[in-house]
Amino acid sequence: MRRVEELLAVLEEAFGPYEPDETAVEALRVLLDNRYEGLIVVDAHGRVVYMNRENERFLGLERGAARGCHITKLIPSSRLHVVCQTGRAEVGHLQEIQGKTKVVARIPIRRGGRIVGAMGSIMFRDLEEVGRLSRRVRVLEDRVASYRRKLRSVPLRNRYTFEHILGRGRRLLEAVDLAKRVARADADVLVVGETGTGKELFAHAIHNASERADGPFVRLNCAAIPRDLAESELFGYEPGSFSGADRRGKIGKFEQAHGGTIFLDEIGTLPLEIQAKLLRVLQEKEVERLGGAGPRYVDFRLLAATNVDLKELVDQGRLRSDLYFRLNRMLLHLPPLREHPEDIPLYVEHFLDTRFDYEADDTKRMGAPAQAALRAYPWPGNVRELLNVVERAAWNARGREIRPEDLPSHLIASPAGRGTPAGSTLLRDAVEEAEKRLIRRVLEITGGNKSQACRLLGVHRATLYQKLARYRIADPGRGDMS
Repeated sequence: MRRVEELLAVLEEAFGPYEPDETAVEALRVLLDNRYEGLIVVDAHGRVVYMNRENERFLGLERGAARGCHITKLIPSSRLHVVCQTGRAEVGHLQEIQGKTKVVARIPIRRGGRIVGAMGSIMFRDLEEVGRLSRRVRVLEDRVASYRRKLRSVPLRNRYTFEHILGRGRRLLEAVDLAKRVARADADVLVVGETGTGKELFAHAIHNASERADGPFVRLNCAAIPRDLAESELFGYEPGSFSGADRRGKIGKFEQAHGGTIFLDEIGTLPLEIQAKLLRVLQEKEVERLGGAGPRYVDFRLLAATNVDLKELVDQGRLRSDLYFRLNRMLLHLPPLREHPEDIPLYVEHFLDTRFDYEADDTKRMGAPAQAALRAYPWPGNVRELLNVVERAAWNARGREIRPEDLPSHLIASPAGRGTPAGSTLLRDAVEEAEKRLIRRVLEITGGNKSQACRLLGVHRATLYQKLARYRIADPGRGDMS
């Protein structure tokens, strides 16, 4: 009678403010006698105190016949008594029961801080069921991956603004001021600048400062499009329009940009036959898909970019003159880094603060001699090249301050970088000194592993050994070669 009262007290506590109506009572019955779960409860000594009907039927027992029996007499492979001893749950374990492999869970039962028993349940009735579930999971994972790929292709509003453009140099500020003014207009813009000057960043900022900011921002690098796919990529195609076409057809970049902005980088690389169709799209604001029955109206703004002189392409017959004049109506020229070198320290500080995750006590800073070397260099790759140099120097530097010898050799050899420890005024000596430091640093990083060092340095193993002998460099910690 006492145990019945305890059971009622447990149920009352479990239900709390919820009334145990007929639905809740039936749910408890289903939970205890669930055909799928196969519930077994043992005491601290491994003796069965409860077994639901499903397990009794599976074991061929009469109702209540398992009570008091040690679990291993009924199921020799059981580990419920072991769980009572260890107090550690075993979830997802395989267990052989009457010649069938099942996936089970064994959970210890505690009361007042001590283990009073354990309960076991069947998670999967056989491995085939696990396989079926695994296959379903893989199908769902494939679908999720497919949806993610499709989402990446959906035009999204760009997040960069003029606030993200760093620099205080006069030439750069002039370009920013002009870009802000053209952003307010709805005219097409040609952005001209050397590689690495931030043409795409300016395009993003112009879009977000325009009245089309809530519309899509679609980007396309024209140089990366295979020649035979350029038309379908830009203008789209209807189902079955050519061999290998998607049976659902495809929306082109211009249609994706409807209501927003399309940014075409390296526009001078487009094939001549596509240039004629592009000119018509710009003039008529209509696109016609491959295999389509007629034109479709599109509302877009074009931002094009180039790092070459388009007039030279016209003279060479690689760019249509009418397209050139159409693109050249509103021109935004971005200055190269060598024309605003006063911004180099600002960029370096920004890169070191935001691009590299150092410990708080190991923050890198560019020393004055190294800064001078950076200011003297002409930067043909502009800000993109500066980022790469700063990253390389930051990892080369052993202390907090980046010194000239931490910079690439072509920078060390510049007039501002000749104050290296070697004190050499000859380009050859400066290069050799930088090479020695780089090899020693790479060997330290790889722990003396020559194969890894060759891969990092991009040289053949024989070349590495020749330089080790020439510069008398040994493995880290072993001193110079003699």
